[in-house]
Amino acid sequence: MKGIKKLLWFLYQCFACYTLLIYILILWVPSDGWLAGFMMMSFPAVVLVHLISVPVWFVVEKKKAILPLIIFIAAGLFLSRTYQFGSSDPAPVEKDHKGNFSVMSYNVHVFQRFSEWRLESTRKEIREMKAWIGDSGADVLCMPEYYDEDETIFDSGNYLNKKGYKHSAHFYRRKYGKSYWGLAILSKYPIVASRDTIFVAQNGMIQADIKVGGDTVRVIGLHLYSMTLGLSKLVHQKEMDGVKAEGRITLRKMKNGFTQRAEEFTVLQDWIKASPHPVLICGDFNEIPYSYIYGKLRKSLKNSFEEKGRGFGFSYNHLPYFIRIDHQFYDDSKLSALDFTTYSKIKYSDHYPIMGTYRFK
Repeated sequence: MKGIKKLLWFLYQCFACYTLLIYILILWVPSDGWLAGFMMMSFPAVVLVHLISVPVWFVVEKKKAILPLIIFIAAGLFLSRTYQFGSSDPAPVEKDHKGNFSVMSYNVHVFQRFSEWRLESTRKEIREMKAWIGDSGADVLCMPEYYDEDETIFDSGNYLNKKGYKHSAHFYRRKYGKSYWGLAILSKYPIVASRDTIFVAQNGMIQADIKVGGDTVRVIGLHLYSMTLGLSKLVHQKEMDGVKAEGRITLRKMKNGFTQRAEEFTVLQDWIKASPHPVLICGDFNEIPYSYIYGKLRKSLKNSFEEKGRGFGFSYNHLPYFIRIDHQFYDDSKLSALDFTTYSKIKYSDHYPIMGTYRFK
């Protein structure tokens, strides 16, 4: 029995060392490699293991419960990325105050274009989704996986134009006659300049210089490389061979995703450095708050959820559910965040909408 305890304690100490390495990677983000990406992504599961280990080692040998307790407490360094204690009823923001503007990011999942959209129940949802977006009150809309098709139920462009979004920026190379699929920025304020780049398929970035009163903000909307993991297939596998096969596919997609997004981030960095205006970056990052790109951005910009968010702010509406991959970052030397909301009750897409309200300093 003593031999088993010693072995388990040795294994736990090794696990504690692995955990400390993860903490170091998240704090200093020294590497954009896929291996570091895997390690940082494991942070929530690793912390949970240490939390469970506290009572276990307390029962086995009280003194040894101190180490998992210390490791768990140390995870508090990353609490601001994980949970915000903001009031559930925040103070109302003066919407029409001069210099205030709101930005909503919402991966609309092509407005359910690839679902059974001919069914009346689905068509009703599509109409409700467009109506909710149009009436959201956002001044600027950043929509990854945006879809627009003239003279159909997917005629979102004309619909939102009537709602006041008179200005827009798209991937110009993705315009196919009467339809469009990709990232889009729509604005109630004038867009005085824009630029775009496509990475893979509908993934890419658009920058729009938006005139708000006498000031200009550069909104960079992005949709970084999607991994399309298919976790539901992995979860529903009943045979071990199926689990192994799906597991290998999932790991290969994740590895490729870390590599692709690191390359895309170099383009984003160049855009940020070249901006003569305060930048606001929003969209579907496909990166959790403990990742390389998130860590790099928060060294020079503020994250809106961390400043004004509430709760966990989970933004993904499918497996694994409890992740936040949609973000807004802003230049706090020129902008102030007034409010940030995750609309977790809006379930038309596989993502939840997020909205930040800002003011020029």
